[in-house]
Amino acid sequence: MRRLIALIGMFVVVAAAQAPWEQQKKPAGPWMDKSLSPDRRAELVLAQMTLDEKVSLVHGLGWGAIFGDPDHPTRSLGGAGFIPGVRRLGIPDLQMADSAVGVARGAVYGRYSTPLPSGVAEASTWDLKIAREFGGLIGRELRDQGYTMSLGGGVDLTREPRNGRNFEYKGEDPILAGHIVGAEIRSLQEQGVIGDIKHYAMNDQENGRTFVNIKASKRAMRETDLLAFEIGIRESGVG
Repeated sequence: MRRLIALIGMFVVVAAAQAPWEQQKKPAGPWMDKSLSPDRRAELVLAQMTLDEKVSLVHGLGWGAIFGDPDHPTRSLGGAGFIPGVRRLGIPDLQMADSAVGVARGAVYGRYSTPLPSGVAEASTWDLKIAREFGGLIGRELRDQGYTMSLGGGVDLTREPRNGRNFEYKGEDPILAGHIVGAEIRSLQEQGVIGDIKHYAMNDQENGRTFVNIKASKRAMRETDLLAFEIGIRESGVG
């Protein structure tokens, strides 16, 4: 229940990003009162939701709904994730896009994004100002394209040089990586987009990533990947 309330709270925060909805008559329930906290508003709207609506928010519609087809029309913008909102209650769609180094897949839909250097190149500057500019640009372009959530903020540490996702991450040092990703996400969220920090800790290779078993002691994890995540979360307030 707490996780569902938190998720609905995220929808409440980004409701203003749904421009087409502003042209429609909005519900007048108490959860629309912006003077209340997101958690309280989520609690109030949750009480009005059907079971199917609750399930849809935590489940989403899968990849088919993201790309759409004639038999299954969708409001998705074609990003890497889409969770339909509940229009009768004023809960907006959650539109997610891969955006570790710029908003992905835009050109297919006639939208264009700025391609940025890799996360490793970003971290190699040791410059928090550049990290903020990096995140701010991504946040603005997400917002301009109608997205409400980033799927970026990669901070798994580099262990395997052949890892296909090293370009998303911030190198080998957990302290440097944490500070860089923290500044990046904070600036991104200042553009009115929900930030993301990923992937799950110790996700350091693509080969066999759906079944590989990584074994590490608690101390080793606290001093490496988890430290980078801790710093990044603390300094960004990531949604």
